[in-house]
Amino acid sequence: MLKLWHLDRSPFGWKVRMVLHEKNVPHQLVIPENKNENPAFAKLNPFRLTPVLELPGGHAIYESTIIAEYLEEAYPEPPMLPKDPWERARLRMLEDTTDQYVNATLREFRAAQFEYAPPFLIRKKPDEIDHKTLESARVKIHEHLARIEAELAGRTYFGGPMFSLADVALAPPLTASLRLLGVLPDARYPLIAAWSARIVERSSYIASAPKEPLRIRD
Repeated sequence: MLKLWHLDRSPFGWKVRMVLHEKNVPHQLVIPENKNENPAFAKLNPFRLTPVLELPGGHAIYESTIIAEYLEEAYPEPPMLPKDPWERARLRMLEDTTDQYVNATLREFRAAQFEYAPPFLIRKKPDEIDHKTLESARVKIHEHLARIEAELAGRTYFGGPMFSLADVALAPPLTASLRLLGVLPDARYPLIAAWSARIVERSSYIASAPKEPLRIRD
């Protein structure tokens, strides 16, 4: 059986869990302990980061995008990338830019105003808030959201009729993080709102969502 080393609240672990549930792949979930000191975990991923997919033969795959694409190749039903080369590239760009830029901007936005003490975000005192970073990140977030909104024009999912790897990558920030931080919902993004309403009803979303999501504590 596949073994997924993951952290419950990580958007990257959530993404992989969602793919596993969409494809109905049997798997075991493992939360690593002391991953920064554990030499056994370092053998699975020399960068000591989750998620890591451990295969029955002893091989391990790390980086959530690589794991998701491995699962797409190893378990092709239901498909989560189309056959058309351009459409595949478009969805891969959406997935990759979500990981590289959207989630990075969210971390900036969050860190500027909250201390991270999982499972809580603790609001900083007014004189401790980094207003310059906060407003810069806010501008970038809305640039991302405008681009993402445009991608949904005429589409049910980011893959059109297909629920895709881009959809699972965007599910954590659009349905959870940005709502917790008060950025969404926003009337400027009706397509994102409609998409989010569809996503949260999917069985894979419900099954893979964090058991103890982040909460704000003042």
